[in-house]
Amino acid sequence: MTDDNGNSRVGAALIEMPSPMTAEEAVTTALRKAIREGVLVPGQRLTQADIANQLGVSRIPLRDALRRLEVESLVHIDGHKGARVTVLTAEDVAELYEMRILLEESCITHAVRNLTEEEARRLSEAATSSEDDSLSPSEAFNLRRDFYSDLYGHAGRPRMRRMIMQLRDNVDRYHLLSDRAHAHIAHKELAAAIADRDPQRAASALVQHITDSRDDLIEELKQVE
Repeated sequence: MTDDNGNSRVGAALIEMPSPMTAEEAVTTALRKAIREGVLVPGQRLTQADIANQLGVSRIPLRDALRRLEVESLVHIDGHKGARVTVLTAEDVAELYEMRILLEESCITHAVRNLTEEEARRLSEAATSSEDDSLSPSEAFNLRRDFYSDLYGHAGRPRMRRMIMQLRDNVDRYHLLSDRAHAHIAHKELAAAIADRDPQRAASALVQHITDSRDDLIEELKQVE
């Protein structure tokens, strides 16, 4: 939420403070979650005094957290204008999805190949757990994020997994309020491929889903640019 000058108006209970962590880790996690879930929107100015007061921390861990989020491309820091939530252009999205397709196609292939029968059964069920219409958009996205994080953890590629989740966090915030119908279909196809422990079919379903998501988002961004 912003005022007429584009400054953040951080209200009570908008950003949740996790625990136990160091102050810097807790602030980073809280802000990352708020950005990913659309509590802090693209382009919003992050007024350090307001956020520090709400989270009950000094400005030192907050500044460190903002620098960490800048490395993740979720925050842009301008020395004169302060920090803002990063805004993505259509060109940015195209590049991010190009990276996602390359990394996720490889990662899911390794992951599904390594699954036991029990792991495949559990992950197949988790693939469609976000389809419950009673879930809020943020709850559904968090379930999907947990599913992919869990799935990619079986690939034995921790650096690849970490990079994939950062890329997802950067674009998922733009999809939060979008129509999820095609995602339901894609996740059913993915669930079936995982249940059968078929790496190639899982990768194919995933790439098609990512491609559709990319095209939808680029079209939305072009309409407002």
